[in-house]
Amino acid sequence: MRTDQIARVIAERFPDARLRSVEKLKGGVSAEVYRADLSLADGADQSVVLRAMGKSGLESAREYALLTSLHNIGIPTPRPFCFDDSRHHVDATYVLMAFVDGASDIPLDMAGPRIALMAEALAAIHKVPKTTLPQLPDRLDPLQQLTEFLPVGEEWRPLRDYCESLENSAYKGVPVLLHGDFWPQNLIWKAGRIAAILDWEDAAFGDPLSDVACAVLELRYLFDDLQIDRFLASYRRHAEIDPQRLALWQVYVASAAQHYMGGWGLELSREAHMRQMALHQIREAAAILGIGLPGSLSNV
Repeated sequence: MRTDQIARVIAERFPDARLRSVEKLKGGVSAEVYRADLSLADGADQSVVLRAMGKSGLESAREYALLTSLHNIGIPTPRPFCFDDSRHHVDATYVLMAFVDGASDIPLDMAGPRIALMAEALAAIHKVPKTTLPQLPDRLDPLQQLTEFLPVGEEWRPLRDYCESLENSAYKGVPVLLHGDFWPQNLIWKAGRIAAILDWEDAAFGDPLSDVACAVLELRYLFDDLQIDRFLASYRRHAEIDPQRLALWQVYVASAAQHYMGGWGLELSREAHMRQMALHQIREAAAILGIGLPGSLSNV
């Protein structure tokens, strides 16, 4: 996206402001994210984020509506200003929101308390009343599409046979709000607290343990088992965890990750590490389910 295109968006939304600078931020594979620094007419400075997505206007509108609802009830999210699916200025739908200053990294010496706060924030998301939110997709069944994500090879056959034998695996509880991609890089920290939770495009209603499984895998890429245990213990202070059901979601999340990560543009060493951790999580979850898997972690 060109700077002049962003300038036209800013001029339309903030007609009395002067655009000082534009910076492309690190984003996910599904969006281009830009920071724009403005000088307002009253002399104040303001920074905004334009998140451009190559998706339908309906999905952009839903994400904007969700951000608005969450911001209004006090969930730490950036203040959304607008969404636009006209493609008048840029060839993408976009959401324009306030920039939240802070950092996403979790230093090792701060891992314990911050991981506990992560679990607390996730539990709070799962308790948001659905009546305040727009309609979202369902995410209820850890076996949906799982067989196409599972690693291939004879050593994985016992797990595949087990999953194919299960019936009625959809979540039976009351569906809750799911973030859908809850991991450290989608959190902004400031003064030791979570200042903003970002990237809600995969939000859904469903089984809370799908979010827990996603967070556990992402933390596994970065930290040791002690921090994983700390996250789960902190989450249990707010909600129950069924180990068997969590294990099913861990198989799903880790299988999907190792299936897709080849397209994430990762450095080879980073991808190799993440694949190893994803396969480790599948094996660990299989053991909880009572399934023994022979062979080594090197087989994908």
